[in-house]
Amino acid sequence: PCSVHGRVTDIWRAYFAQRLLWDVGLRLAFSPPWVVQFRNAHNYLADFNSEVPLYQQAGALVGALLRWQPAARTLPGRFEELYVHMYELGIVGLSDVRLAQAWLADLDRIGYPFPPILDRPPRAVKPARSGGVRERHGERRAATSGAGQAT
Repeated sequence: PCSVHGRVTDIWRAYFAQRLLWDVGLRLAFSPPWVVQFRNAHNYLADFNSEVPLYQQAGALVGALLRWQPAARTLPGRFEELYVHMYELGIVGLSDVRLAQAWLADLDRIGYPFPPILDRPPRAVKPARSGGVRERHGERRAATSGAGQAT
């Protein structure tokens, strides 16, 4: 999204991407940083203030993404539909919808082969319940720590 602060855009983009990736059977992954950033002196309070939407809207955004039931039968259709939905919720601006549409048109123009939507896409990993058990794809399993050992 281009209508939100740069300190917010990458996080919103990852949330949107993950929701769409579920529909094609894929997941978003994160890794530790590959670079070291030496920060220059600047106004850290301004950084915090620019991140306020993250703190105020993240929970509602995640809930909206989990409840979203797309009508489109293709990934580009769902991408556009998701951006329109996020605009209607006040998460992104109209400029983001137009930019998403232009990007999809460019991808179509160069013949990009979008992955197909799965008939039964896997569901999201649900937060751990009491007792450290998570449910994924309708299965119950022990939650694991970052090292892969049961907690």
